[in-house]
Amino acid sequence: MSRDERRHVVSLQKHKQRKRRKMITLVLLVLLIAVVGLVLSLTVFFRITAINVAQSTIYSDEQIVNASGIKISENMFLTDSEKAAKKIEEALPYISDVSIKKSITGKMTLTVTETKAAMAFLEGEQYLIINPEGKVLERSRIISEHVCLVSGVGYTEATEGKTIVLSDLKASDGETVLRTGEKLLEDLVTAYKGNEEYLSGKISEIRLDDINNLEMVYEYRILLKCGEIGKLESTLKFAGAIIERLDGENPYYKGTVDLRIENKAYYNEGDFEEKSEEPSQEAVTDENGEAVENTGDAATEENTTESTSD
Repeated sequence: MSRDERRHVVSLQKHKQRKRRKMITLVLLVLLIAVVGLVLSLTVFFRITAINVAQSTIYSDEQIVNASGIKISENMFLTDSEKAAKKIEEALPYISDVSIKKSITGKMTLTVTETKAAMAFLEGEQYLIINPEGKVLERSRIISEHVCLVSGVGYTEATEGKTIVLSDLKASDGETVLRTGEKLLEDLVTAYKGNEEYLSGKISEIRLDDINNLEMVYEYRILLKCGEIGKLESTLKFAGAIIERLDGENPYYKGTVDLRIENKAYYNEGDFEEKSEEPSQEAVTDENGEAVENTGDAATEENTTESTSD
């Protein structure tokens, strides 16, 4: 290689080295600016300047903000929205959901959704009240007429703001678990939702002491023998049609409606706590699930109506 060629090679190598050093310096400078920007954003910029509650509830805005743990002047990006929402839901049980929105202007907006008292357990001289999902709301000496009383099952944990923990349902030997507390809570929630959908929310009591024959009391006057919990949705839909017919004939009807046989309803009029188990009247629905008029032979069996249902 000639002298000129060697010089050219050395010159190229030096040029590449200078270019590489410039690139490294530029990258380091960009990283430094990014770090400085990040530090400033976490220490100086993006601080919370205002906290607003978008929807009012039974709690005051101040109660909601205090329960969240969020403070004015805190850094917005370091605020854990999920954790703040959970703190609100536990500290203020009648709030079931919280949405937190952040703005680069420094404002935070808390949008809360309120839940309602749905069911209650008798606890000595007071009631333990829960919402439709089983969240413990409060203990009170009185309950609204719209709150459904739950009987036949106990609980092992009932902390306000948290989901109730029901006791396992055990056999007479005291050891064999017939249904876990977790599953019983699912049954209870299913029963309540069915009540809301098919019975206009008018169930006054749910009895869970027999998982093969769940019972529900409608408006304190009609005992519904619902049978297996697994078929509860269709059973309650059927019960709605039967009660509509009975109330159409007598809005003060009181008695027992036995729904344990699919697509059939046997009912006894009178005080359901004192009536025998034997049915005295039968009603069924047509293919649309509606109660039908009397098609039986009155001379053969005066108090019986009967038809078929798909």
